[in-house]
Amino acid sequence: MIKNILLIIIISSITQPAFSQNTTKQKISGKVTTTDNKPAEFISISLKGTTYGTTTDDKGEFSFEAPAGNYTLVAFSFPAHKVETPIVVTQGTPCVVPPITIIESDQQLQEVVVTGQFAPQSLRKSVYKVNVIGPQKIEQKASTNIQSLLNTELGIRMSNDMALGETKFELMGMSGANVKVLIDGVPMLDRGENKQSLSQIDINTIERIEIVEGPMSVAYGSDALAGVINIITKKPETASDKNIYSVNARIQEESAGKEYDFFTGEGVHSESLSGSWAHKSGFNTSAGFTRNASGGWTGDKTGREKQWQPKDQYMTNAVLGYKKKDLNVWYRIDYLNETIYTPLNPAANTPNEITDRDFLTDRITNQLQADWKLNNKLALNAAASYQDLTRKTKTVITDTQTGEKWLSIQDAAQDESTNQSGFFRTTAAWTVSSKLSLQPGIEYQWDEASGDRIHGTPDITDYSFFLSAEYNPFEWMSLRPGMRSVYNSVYDAPPVIPALNTKFSLAPDMDLRLSYAYGFRSPALRELYFSFHNPNHNIDGNPNLEAEYSNNFSGSYVWRILHNSDIRLTSTLSGFYNDFRNRITIIPDVNDPNHNTYGNIDKYKTTGGTFENALVWGNLQANLSFSYIGRYNAYVEDETYKDQDLEEFRFSPEVTSSVSYQWEKPGLNFNLFYKYTGARKEYALNSDKKLTLMGYEPFNWADFTMSKKIGKYIRLEGGIKNLFDVTTITNTAGGGHGSSGTAAFVGCGRSYFLGANFLIN
Repeated sequence: MIKNILLIIIISSITQPAFSQNTTKQKISGKVTTTDNKPAEFISISLKGTTYGTTTDDKGEFSFEAPAGNYTLVAFSFPAHKVETPIVVTQGTPCVVPPITIIESDQQLQEVVVTGQFAPQSLRKSVYKVNVIGPQKIEQKASTNIQSLLNTELGIRMSNDMALGETKFELMGMSGANVKVLIDGVPMLDRGENKQSLSQIDINTIERIEIVEGPMSVAYGSDALAGVINIITKKPETASDKNIYSVNARIQEESAGKEYDFFTGEGVHSESLSGSWAHKSGFNTSAGFTRNASGGWTGDKTGREKQWQPKDQYMTNAVLGYKKKDLNVWYRIDYLNETIYTPLNPAANTPNEITDRDFLTDRITNQLQADWKLNNKLALNAAASYQDLTRKTKTVITDTQTGEKWLSIQDAAQDESTNQSGFFRTTAAWTVSSKLSLQPGIEYQWDEASGDRIHGTPDITDYSFFLSAEYNPFEWMSLRPGMRSVYNSVYDAPPVIPALNTKFSLAPDMDLRLSYAYGFRSPALRELYFSFHNPNHNIDGNPNLEAEYSNNFSGSYVWRILHNSDIRLTSTLSGFYNDFRNRITIIPDVNDPNHNTYGNIDKYKTTGGTFENALVWGNLQANLSFSYIGRYNAYVEDETYKDQDLEEFRFSPEVTSSVSYQWEKPGLNFNLFYKYTGARKEYALNSDKKLTLMGYEPFNWADFTMSKKIGKYIRLEGGIKNLFDVTTITNTAGGGHGSSGTAAFVGCGRSYFLGANFLIN
């Protein structure tokens, strides 16, 4: 059935022009620039009232074919700022359109998105509310990993799991298990909800990050209930008339609080080297290597132990591709080797024996992608991936007197787990008419796990068919209905997963987006087949788990208060409501309180809203945003606690702000990033079995960075991270009998960094 649908689309798209037109088409070409005379990338170009058109390339140039006739050529980044040019296409003569200038500057046009789109397009035209972290912000934050890049973003919360050396992740009130991490649209392999992949991607390879909040299950399948984080990598530049190469080197040294040793030992040390080459024939290649090393941080620990564990990462990547006008094919391979060191103090009864527990990770990611534009009506995309992730726990005991070493035989001291994943997706973007476009697609995903904490060698296979449409009955209205049908080898997936996204241009500078989406998350292999038993843990998976699902309602209102070539002031007000069922979590066994297993909770909800404001005025950029997110209190429906007047939702506020200024004459750039993270507390039973509020206290975080260009090829950067010197925040764990709770590790205190970036392009 799927093959037949795709075949009909391809045949009708290729043959329809032949039936509808008897005349030979002529080439129409031209170039679009911005107000600051830069190429206008990914601008929509169309002949008004027809299906003929294209988008500009990275040089602002466009080229397509249409029959002879009189037309109005329309160029726009979004409808409020379109430029219309009358043209005459003459039989037998190519039509060269005079240069077109649109009102936006180059900086404003960087807001191009691909996540969930039929083709790259302006952020303003997207029916989704997308948060874009572009190249400029990545450079300004001077981050060496994705966590420090995202830590001041609105709606994102992170905390550190010091036992495993991992970072827990939350988006808009939902845990990382409900957030799908993509790299160039391909799902990343993760062992659990902590999203280890976010810390294992080389930040030096990232072009930009796109975050879409809310269920994206139609476009990206399972695990996207809370949203997706799409990490888009850099690609080699190409040109048809010359060869292009680039070489980039980066080094950054950073203290861990007051702890630092140059280049090695204490502190954070990062070095990166990469290069790319593109031949005018269309072939291109690139390769890179990065080392991230951390000496950890002692904190309040004593002896050999560290509060923040030392870590070494070695990451390498290579890309081989071919790009020529209507065809773009590329293969990419990434390899990571990571070691997290955990030195332990000797036990009192064996003072001469020290223990080192290390977590060793090897990750290989292969992906092959292709984009093929057959004609002005039909484009095909295909993506395939194979990933392998192995993590080992190795515990070694050393006799300090004799130097003898041996492996510990304690429970869970030695451990190895392997996860593998295969993925394939193909989609077609079919322009049926000037008002209707379709995107059918098929998807296959296979996951397998094995190891000491997994029963056997289980695997899960997903087969999906999905279809989205974009219908524009009027210039001011866009409707995006969609559905996905899934077959899963382990659980019963919903027969149809629907979604409807809408966008209304209420005025030239006002947009309203309303959406409904049905989300679902399949049980992960870990939740189905986990088995971990030692003196401190007694947890089993549950092969009878059901899939989670949710109904999501969201809306956003965007008002571009000021918008011209010199100044831009935009405010966005948004809200959401999520109703989850069958939420998967760890539940104590009613017959054995010391035994836990994964189970489904009948009900869970999140709700909230955001108010975001962005100003661009010459060389000044400023943002000020607020969020208020509520999480459901399940005890509100428990008859046992009906006399306690409990709230249905526990709300938590956030405030983020950033200010950036570029001082052109001396080549200086100043940046300040701030975030207030409000208290995050929910009702739970303490050790005395009494219902009490538990969770984290509020805290403030701020980073200051600056950079300066030295000559043509070098940029120096430096600054202060964690200005408020935050290390831990109180976690009111409700231990009973007046317990004040524990502390959660957030950062290693105020730190300083200095780096240099060398680029020949």
